[in-house]
Amino acid sequence: MLISEAFELYREREVIAAGLSSNTDESYIYAGHHAVDFFDDVDVKTIQISDITKFYEHLMSWQKPDTARGYMVCFRAVIKYLKRKKYIKLDPEDIKIPKREKRIVEYLTESEVEEFVEIASQKRRGLPEINRRRNLALVELIFSSGARIGEICKLNRNSIRDGQFVTVQKSKEPRPCYVSERAQEALDAYLELRTDKNPALFIANQTEKRLTAGNAQRIFRNLSQRCDLGRIHPHTLRHSFATCMLSHGVDLCYIGDMMGHQSLDTTKMYTHYENPRLKAIHKTVMG
Repeated sequence: MLISEAFELYREREVIAAGLSSNTDESYIYAGHHAVDFFDDVDVKTIQISDITKFYEHLMSWQKPDTARGYMVCFRAVIKYLKRKKYIKLDPEDIKIPKREKRIVEYLTESEVEEFVEIASQKRRGLPEINRRRNLALVELIFSSGARIGEICKLNRNSIRDGQFVTVQKSKEPRPCYVSERAQEALDAYLELRTDKNPALFIANQTEKRLTAGNAQRIFRNLSQRCDLGRIHPHTLRHSFATCMLSHGVDLCYIGDMMGHQSLDTTKMYTHYENPRLKAIHKTVMG
């Protein structure tokens, strides 16, 4: 079986059939392309462990560590599937996956969030009022809910009811997200100016099509250029939401539920940056 055939088979049987996310499917598509580029489209049976090690070294020479690791995870999953189906004899346990690179979480303090909100609220020459209100509502909603930008972009006008909305997360399980009064006021002000029939909560006003994650990134890039906070991404506000919750003493379990984390270990990364209990202990001892 050729490498390209192996990846295609795995995608059909284990990714698409299982209803996994489009991002997961895309990861396997890219991993397959990189494997074919490196090995050529050879029979999978001819690949040895030493070849796979060289493949990882090749990926590391031009990809970010976490990206290279992700492709290796995909590669091993395909090999494991082929082994289970007795297509090959290569033991997937011999393929060692490097540990995930520890990342520094980028977030804004509450006062910095206020500064960023103020930037988004400012009127500017050449910026249509509807776009200004949209940008402000987008910023307020992300920080208020802690939702991912992809989840925000999928919302419709009628998605928010009684100060909350439900989104389907990566695990395919629904989770509630909550909207502050200030975020709701910003949304109402934005929607009052809308005359289109698009059901989407946020649209790209030039085309009146649903706002995409790429559109949102460009909005944030433009806003970042007007302040001294560095480059702010939509995900920065998601991290800021979590650290804000933690700084106000909210239990990690609740924060994890609101963020949609599958593991509490993921939520624990915020304790490295904002932990009111540790601060209180330090103050008691050190003054």
